[in-house]
Amino acid sequence: MAGLVGFATGNIIPGSARPDTTKAVEPVSADGPFSVSKVLGRSIPIVIGTGKVDGAPVIGGAVTVSTSTAGSSSPGVGGITGFATGPTLFGGQGTPATTTTMVPTSSTQQTAQLGYLLAFDPFGDGYELIRLEVNDKVVFDAENGIGASTVFRFYGGTQTEADPITKAVIGAKAGAWQGYVMLFLDGYVADSAPTVKAVISNAATETGLSGEIAWMGPAPSGVLDAFPHGSAYDPAEGVIYQVLQPTDIPGLSHIYLAVLDVDTLEERYRIPLQGSEAYAVGRDVIDYQLSVPIAMNASGLIFIQLSGAPATPRLTGVWDTATGHLVASYVDTVNMLWLTSLQFGQKWVFFGESFDDDPNCMAAVFDPATASLAVANILPDGPSTYVAVKGRVTTGFISFFSATASFTGDADIYELKFDGDAWTAVLVASLTGLSGLSVSVLWFDPLTGYLVVRYGLAGPINRWAYIDPETGSVVDTFDTSLAGYNVAALIPTFHSRLISRPGHVLMLAETDYPHFDIYDLDIQEKSISTFVSGLSAPDATRMSQIIVDQNRATYISATGEYVWTVNRQPSTIPGEVSVRWMITKIMSLAGYTPDDLTFVGFGPPDDGGDPDPDPGGDPEDALVALNFLTEVYSRLGVSLTAADVIDKPDRVGARGLAIPFDDVDGIVSAIGDFLADLLTMNWTVIIEWEELTTDSATYLLYLAGVDDDPSLVIERSTAFTGLRVDAKESSFNIRYVEINTSHGPGVHKIAFTRTDDFISMSCDGSDVVTQVVAPIGMGPMATATFGGDDQSYNDTFIRKVFLLAPADDADLAGLSTVV
Repeated sequence: MAGLVGFATGNIIPGSARPDTTKAVEPVSADGPFSVSKVLGRSIPIVIGTGKVDGAPVIGGAVTVSTSTAGSSSPGVGGITGFATGPTLFGGQGTPATTTTMVPTSSTQQTAQLGYLLAFDPFGDGYELIRLEVNDKVVFDAENGIGASTVFRFYGGTQTEADPITKAVIGAKAGAWQGYVMLFLDGYVADSAPTVKAVISNAATETGLSGEIAWMGPAPSGVLDAFPHGSAYDPAEGVIYQVLQPTDIPGLSHIYLAVLDVDTLEERYRIPLQGSEAYAVGRDVIDYQLSVPIAMNASGLIFIQLSGAPATPRLTGVWDTATGHLVASYVDTVNMLWLTSLQFGQKWVFFGESFDDDPNCMAAVFDPATASLAVANILPDGPSTYVAVKGRVTTGFISFFSATASFTGDADIYELKFDGDAWTAVLVASLTGLSGLSVSVLWFDPLTGYLVVRYGLAGPINRWAYIDPETGSVVDTFDTSLAGYNVAALIPTFHSRLISRPGHVLMLAETDYPHFDIYDLDIQEKSISTFVSGLSAPDATRMSQIIVDQNRATYISATGEYVWTVNRQPSTIPGEVSVRWMITKIMSLAGYTPDDLTFVGFGPPDDGGDPDPDPGGDPEDALVALNFLTEVYSRLGVSLTAADVIDKPDRVGARGLAIPFDDVDGIVSAIGDFLADLLTMNWTVIIEWEELTTDSATYLLYLAGVDDDPSLVIERSTAFTGLRVDAKESSFNIRYVEINTSHGPGVHKIAFTRTDDFISMSCDGSDVVTQVVAPIGMGPMATATFGGDDQSYNDTFIRKVFLLAPADDADLAGLSTVV
């Protein structure tokens, strides 16, 4: 929850010794000056948590600058130094007759050099800038990874140096205005003072690292930019799966798989792939890697189409990413390419296209229960595919969306559905009058449920359409000046490397050769912003090898290098504060300490995430109830001791069950009947914990079978992933849910339900996330631990644990609310 409190300045605020001494200022220039506001007597906001503020221009003004361009043409001889000359016209015998020269044209324009007051910081905590709008256009969004597209300088209140604009106006006596949150525009072209709106936070978390991913073994060499072709990205695991062949590293006897960690910037390991020897050919046979991997997110498996000598049929298979073991395979009988994949229950479905058949839709279905891989032309009497992307995932079917192409300006869009037994093709939309062969953007958004389509019309016009795939109705259409693409027949797999947040669509956009940008369409706002600008690649193939993960505000590139480089965009996650915390902050301005305050009647949901909550709100029907704060434990109403339920009772103290940082002896194991209850895998578990740092992942609960297979982990993830919470179940089936909000230092509470039919989760009173699949058991389980798998990873205190019968999803938000 965020707070925004208005206080009048000009007087000393209670609890603060910082009066408003800001002087009224003159504009920088009398040349078309902008209006600046007087500060004395003005109400200035104080933001507690995260809040939106309007900037008040308080210092500076307008300046007029001259610009020169190569403008009008003039006949003459020779060119003017520093400006482009036009074409030379040749007369007889090749003698130059005249030249057409671009003569510089001078003009003037007015720009803003203005300082805006955003807020007052009486606490001295400092603020982070989350989002900035200038004249109602988003020019910076740290939460969504949108870098600055306008020159500005932000000061969060702890600054010690005066801004250059302040120095220019006030002179040598200019101060830093410490305690005031300021933003300065410098050079923004405008005829009047621009409006400034910002979101700022004093409860934010900055995430992630940038840099090169270090190889642990020999690095690729050979044809530059060849090795990224054999890579796939798993956003759930935060890894790049890199195929390495003798074309990349001479002398390899097998094809290898390297696992590259985008969080730690290190190669975890590399392993030979079983059965790949026949495809491990060197540069004397082929000079470019042609194998194509497809990530099977969070599964511990990978799908690869191996390519060797031209005469050797390609091998399509599924490999274990930990051991390199070949789980299932198929020797290709036609010339085909795999494009993308989806999980359906315990099965994985891969979609591709045949270059030998028409219609050309191919599918492979991998069943881990039988270790089988079935490949077929799925719609021999149906449509052909030109471009295709992932579609819907429901309990009854999964789908892929496909578009056809033509030279007559027509394209049809189909939803190709698989119900576990058979495929059907449903016509969703027919487009006419296209200026290109087909659509340029094709994307299903799970947040809105829209199929997002972009195509070109004569004009040129960039036309967008939002289509409801259930009915085929067009929900909305609009045009934009900016346009990118996320599908193209000649680079058919790159859409899977553009990981868009729900509600957004990422696109590539070629600018001036060899440069390109990454655009971001906000679906609900119908607006396009620049996610990354100024990238470069020699051609579209290499351009398409970039990996962009909007959830991590990251793009990863290997163009022009023999190494992957992780580039982190602005990524600041705004935090939430409780009502109690907010009031405590406000009362501190009047001189009251937390010990002076008593709170009565602060129950859920107003008190979620309180950094120092009172006991209460515990479920009364718990099978097992463990309160490590009060050291009261019970099972079925019978009192127990800590030694009855955990193997390290000496870890219990005033703040709960202590889990140390990065300790090989750090985990705490469940024992006795409590362990037996957990191993039934049919319950709702509630865990309240105190998060101390953002350093590493916090394993709240880890359950595993012998040799860690199968397993279930409930964790607060790393800062690189935005401090989300997630749960992942690995067995014959992979199930995964996550809540993509920040869970930084403070007390949190999670409620997680596990049954054979579904998993569901809520944290700190959030909306419930759930995954429903066909019933499947976990197999025999053996252990349950707090803090990690075989060691602990992060400092934390487990405060309370409750185990109860599977709760209704409607109850999870209340069960996960800290009170």
